[in-house]
Amino acid sequence: MPLSVTLLGHYPPPFGGVASLMRQMEVALRSSGCSVCIMNLGHGKPDAANVTNFSTTNRFREVLELRTAIAASGSDVLHYVTASYRSFWLASVCLMLASLSGKSMVVSFVGGAFPDFINGLGPAKRWWARTVLRKAAALIPCNDEIAEVVEELVPEKGTTQITNSFPVTTSKGSALPVEVEAFVSSRGPVVCSTGAAAREYGLLDAVAAVDRLRGSHPNLGFVLVLTRYGTDEYEERLQSGIEARGLSDTILVARNLPDFVALLERSDVFLRSTLVDGDSMSVRESLYLGVPAVASDTAFRPDGTIVFRKGDDEDMAAKLETALERGRGDSTEAREESERNLETLLDVYRSVTRRAEGS
Repeated sequence: MPLSVTLLGHYPPPFGGVASLMRQMEVALRSSGCSVCIMNLGHGKPDAANVTNFSTTNRFREVLELRTAIAASGSDVLHYVTASYRSFWLASVCLMLASLSGKSMVVSFVGGAFPDFINGLGPAKRWWARTVLRKAAALIPCNDEIAEVVEELVPEKGTTQITNSFPVTTSKGSALPVEVEAFVSSRGPVVCSTGAAAREYGLLDAVAAVDRLRGSHPNLGFVLVLTRYGTDEYEERLQSGIEARGLSDTILVARNLPDFVALLERSDVFLRSTLVDGDSMSVRESLYLGVPAVASDTAFRPDGTIVFRKGDDEDMAAKLETALERGRGDSTEAREESERNLETLLDVYRSVTRRAEGS
């Protein structure tokens, strides 16, 4: 009998972060024969038969809607995908609601800031975090640092580590937005990146690194896809920096690209310039496609990533040059890891379902 799964978390649009991971998981699970429903807790309101949207302006109403939806769910497993901060507190509420309804809920921890978030909690909030996590049917951290924090918080639970990498649905021939298509078609080589207009994404350093490359690559194109979570102030600084360096024809700033994989497939290098990070899904997607991934030396980078010193635009430019010289690589290892992750996730679901049936 095929498994039925409900994923809870941010779902696109807008694209990026947890939302893109949720979509990737949905596609991978469907390909394995699962039926998948979505409880979308993000700001977008996608119109799809399998998606339930909730209030994001009235938190009390949101909780009431979630209580009703969770109680009425007929899925074998509920799976919350959380980053940290508000996302975690809402996950804790959903865990309590699932427990009260007799439902099994799995929780994934995918945000790089999660260890700092947990370690910064006071005694009362830490007690609450420990209490609600004990109600989870399974805990899935995406890297060693998060696993260590979760296991210290609830040592009796155990964890199953799964990286943010699942089989990618490639988009050969998929159309890009007109402006992006025209830009990519007229440039070479093409570097792409994605992130929010915020300090922690290091985008000003990325602009400086691109500027350094123009001498050796006069027709270079850099496509920067901005996600929703940024500030107007930083974005103004970013745009001013691009203009001040005379890079307006070299850098295209785009938003809400509905198919980032389609852009990756058309790019020569993917750049991740973050100053803090978790297990970046975009890095994983690049490696899956064989596109060189150049990323900052934050806490966790998968094998095959070309790493530079975070915040150092000179080293970033040098590593981008290295990646351009190497060209595309062998994606076999990354694809095998993605397939293992999917099978491990399905094993977790099967185990949770068996325990529920035996209780």
